Amino acid sequence: MKLLVLDGNSILNRAFYGIKLLSTKAGEFTNGIYGFLTMFKKLCDETEPDAVAVAFDRKAPTFRHKAYAGYKANRKGMPPELAQQLPVLQELLTLMGYRIVSCEGWEADDILGTLAAACEQRGDACVIATGDRDSLQLVSPAVTVRLAATKMGRPEATLYDEAKIMEVYGVTPKELIEIKAIQGDSSDCIPGVKGIGQKGAAELIQRYHSVQYLYDHINELEIKEGLRTKLKAGEESARLSRMLGTIR
Repeated sequence: MKLLVLDGNSILNRAFYGIKLLSTKAGEFTNGIYGFLTMFKKLCDETEPDAVAVAFDRKAPTFRHKAYAGYKANRKGMPPELAQQLPVLQELLTLMGYRIVSCEGWEADDILGTLAAACEQRGDACVIATGDRDSLQLVSPAVTVRLAATKMGRPEATLYDEAKIMEVYGVTPKELIEIKAIQGDSSDCIPGVKGIGQKGAAELIQRYHSVQYLYDHINELEIKEGLRTKLKAGEESARLSRMLGTIR
């Protein structure tokens, strides 16, 4: 069995910003819905799934917000032109017979991860469609990610499997969590370690593979003293960032 799981908020958001505003004669905006359904059809044609689920976030705070008040603190609410399209899209998908999944206290990413894990346990295949690179950590022999985008009004999706992630990032999918723990993520307000960016974080994880190893052997690492000092000062932040960046 092959399950296609869509990150509803992410793909709708990409569609909305990738396509100029469209509206009905009554003034109801439709560009996000149109882009979402266009991408959805393309994904179904390409993957030929046996089943489909669409995951959506809820407005209520998640366990990450409760653990760290700054989590996604820079996010602005949906513009009204997009917000009015969300319930219409959800109703439309339901009427078309597709299953919508959401869970209070959890993000859509965690639903993607839960369904992917269930597929792995059953020996099934899972295809995750999202516009968010966070889901790349879920890639495995049974799980692939199609990173969706809309360019010039046309839907595109780049396939990521284990080989593609190694080619692009030089690490395994799970090690992407470790990189984020060090470099942080400004879009989600995940702090990381101050003074260490993407290149430095990637080099550390390519060599030492995990945050846990770095701190278990902090005085033995063959690195510059300035870098060691930054790591020591940022240990608490790195461990918090790893928790925030890990899909459950």
